[in-house]
Amino acid sequence: MRYFSTNGSDNYVDLYEAVLKSFAPDGGVYMPLSVPVIPRALFNNIDAMSMTDIAYIVASTLFGSDIEPAILNNIVKETLTFDIPLIRLSERTYALELFHGPSHTFKDIGARFMARIIYHLGGSRLKKKGPLNILVATQGDTGYAVADAFGEMPGVKVFIFHPGDRKLRVPEHAPAKVASNVISVEVRGTLDDCQELVRRAYEDEDLNRRFNLTSANSINIARLLPQTFFYFYAYARLRALGEHSDKIVIAMPCGNLGNLTAALFAKQMGLPVSRILAAGRGHERLWGEMLGGILSVNHFNQRALSTNLSRINCLMERNPELGSIVDCKTFSIDDISEQISLMYASCNYLMDRNTAMASRALMENKKTDETGVFLATAHPEMYANRLKEIIGIDFTPEKTNHRYMRDKNTPLSPTLPAIKHFLLENI
Repeated sequence: MRYFSTNGSDNYVDLYEAVLKSFAPDGGVYMPLSVPVIPRALFNNIDAMSMTDIAYIVASTLFGSDIEPAILNNIVKETLTFDIPLIRLSERTYALELFHGPSHTFKDIGARFMARIIYHLGGSRLKKKGPLNILVATQGDTGYAVADAFGEMPGVKVFIFHPGDRKLRVPEHAPAKVASNVISVEVRGTLDDCQELVRRAYEDEDLNRRFNLTSANSINIARLLPQTFFYFYAYARLRALGEHSDKIVIAMPCGNLGNLTAALFAKQMGLPVSRILAAGRGHERLWGEMLGGILSVNHFNQRALSTNLSRINCLMERNPELGSIVDCKTFSIDDISEQISLMYASCNYLMDRNTAMASRALMENKKTDETGVFLATAHPEMYANRLKEIIGIDFTPEKTNHRYMRDKNTPLSPTLPAIKHFLLENI
C-alpha cells in the first residue's frame, strides 16, 4: 500500500515511512492511496467469528500488502488480549466497552497495535538510523496508553507533553512501575500549545536531521486505522445477539476526531452501518457541522484541521455518500451530567463524560426502527470525582497493572527553542 499527504503532494511513501514519520514533509498527514473493501463474504458468518479473527481480516485488508500474514496475525493477537463487551442497556440500544485494556481507555488498542507495527517495521532499519523518538501531546489518557504500549521497548524513547494546568488521568491503584524509556514533560500552556509545540518539533529540519521523530497520537496512521476494528466487532456482536436490522446507527465522542475518521474508513471498507452520530462538547456554538458535504469545525476545534479533519474531508470528497450519513451533535457540561444521572438511574450504568456525550447523542436521535451502539471510550474511574458530585456515590476503581512514566519536574516553555533545547539534552 502507498500513502500520500492530505496536503496534496505527489510524494507517495510506503507504510514504513508513513508510520515512522507521521507527518508528511509538506505538513499534511498520511492517507492510504486507496481504501480497500472487505470481501462481502465476511459478513455472512461474522457473528460466529472471534474478535481477533475479525480484527485479523480487517488488518489484512489494510496492511496485508506490507506485512506477512503470520506476523500480522501475531500483532493482532498480542494487541487484543482483553475483552470488548457489547452491553445491552435497553431495547436495540448497546454500549461497546472499549476500556478493558491496561490503561482503561479505548486508546490501548491503537497504541498497542502501533507499538507492535513499529517493532516489526523498525528492526534493522532503526538500528542503522538510531533510536526512534515518539512525541505525544495529551491532557488525558493517551499518555498512559502509549506508556504501557511502548514501555521498555528497545530502540524507542517516548516523550509525553501535557499542559501544566491539567493532571494526566492515572488509573487508580496502579503500581509504581516505571518505564525507563517514557518521560512525562509538563508544558506551561494548554493542550493546543502542547500540540503546536510537538508539531513544530516535527517540522524543524535540524531536529529531524539529527533524530528520528514520530507521533503516537492519531496523527499516526498505525494508531488510527486499528480503531476500525471497533466497528466491525460491534456489528458482529449485534448479529450474534439476534439484531439483524439493516439500520444501524453508531455514536461516538469526538475530540481529535480519530474515532469518527476510523468509522468512516470502516464504512468505506464495506461496514453496513446507516448513520454515524458524532458527539462533541460546546457552549454557544456547534463543535462541528456538515456544510456542503464536508465537515467544518468551530475555532475551539481548529487543532483538528491539520490532522484527522483533513482525512475525513478527503474521504468525503472521494465518496460524497459518507457526508450524508454523519450528524454532528453538541452537548454542554449540564447535558453530560444529566445523561450520567439518567443512565445510572435507569440502567445502573456508570460512564465518563465522553461516553456520556455519545450516549446522549444516541438516546436523543435513534429512530424506533434503528439499532444503536455508542462507544464507551474510558473506564468510569477516569471520571470518579465528578461521578461522586453528579450521582452522589463513591466509586471504587478496579486495580490495574500499569507502567508509570518518569516525570521532568521543570515546566517547559511552549516555544520551539525550548522544546528543541529539551530534546537535544534528553534524546
